[in-house]
Amino acid sequence: MTDLLLDVGSTNVKWAAGGEQFTAPFPPPIRSDFPFFEVSAKEIFGLVARVMERTAPSRVFLSVQMHGYVLLKGGIEQTEYISWRDTRGGNEKPRFAISDEYGVSVKPNLPRLSVQTQTCAFDEFCTLGSYLVYKLTGVNRSHVTDVAPSGFYNVRKGEADGCGFRLPLVSASVERAGFFGKSEIFTPVGDMQAAVLGAARGFDGYVLNLGTAGQLCCVEEGFVAGDFESRPYFGGRTLCTVTGLPAGAVVSREGDTAEELLVREYAAAMKCLPRRSKISVTGGVVKYRRPLLERVLKRLNTEYVFHEGCDALEGLEILAKGEII
Repeated sequence: MTDLLLDVGSTNVKWAAGGEQFTAPFPPPIRSDFPFFEVSAKEIFGLVARVMERTAPSRVFLSVQMHGYVLLKGGIEQTEYISWRDTRGGNEKPRFAISDEYGVSVKPNLPRLSVQTQTCAFDEFCTLGSYLVYKLTGVNRSHVTDVAPSGFYNVRKGEADGCGFRLPLVSASVERAGFFGKSEIFTPVGDMQAAVLGAARGFDGYVLNLGTAGQLCCVEEGFVAGDFESRPYFGGRTLCTVTGLPAGAVVSREGDTAEELLVREYAAAMKCLPRRSKISVTGGVVKYRRPLLERVLKRLNTEYVFHEGCDALEGLEILAKGEII
């Protein structure tokens, strides 16, 4: 039995199968004039389909970038993939109310807010994960870690709001969504949660995840609210998360001069979360800016470890083994 572990990230698409790992660039935007950021939905799916044809897996486990969406009508794409980098909702007044129980806050890139700006006719909303599953299996379905960032889903109650169009079916565990040929397709999970799962296994501390953007988080049992986003995690737990932290994009632009900003923002984030005594640092930035990060972490006066090489694929491997459902 061959498993395909496939992470559809913002910069790269990475996958592992048969003991080997591969990387391909995520498709470039077809529109990136502020505040818009759109990527060809069909091109993303085409890349995923080619990976599957190449690996011919028995089972497929997916992690995906969150806070993006595709709109359908009659099963046909009416929009491209509207990325998490798209902030067209920034000037919109919400025609809805969400609380801490939704695991996300009202912000310019919130899909539920962005959808208010759309003028196309549509009858179905997909996250990136549920869109890929729909194209593979015919069913618009995903895991709660992928769906909740849309803003339509109450995590504590375990139910979605009524909104006049179809939303993805939501699974609380990673389970089979359907088949693509002979391949079992499992419900996709959020790439951040998958990365944290790999980095935080047996580690009861903060996890600082540094990709294109950064997040600081820690895991708590049950549903927990506070001065952070109460993102759903595996096993009914909460990933207490501070988002929007400076990471790869800022460091690439500013280099070592970003040190003061990183110290200030990371220290402020720590004060928002339940107290922990140590930090595990993971993500792509660790690979090319470790000396800078070491200086920053020493100034935070908290014990730290680097989980270099960890990414969402490591978390997907844990899920594929059934160690966490």
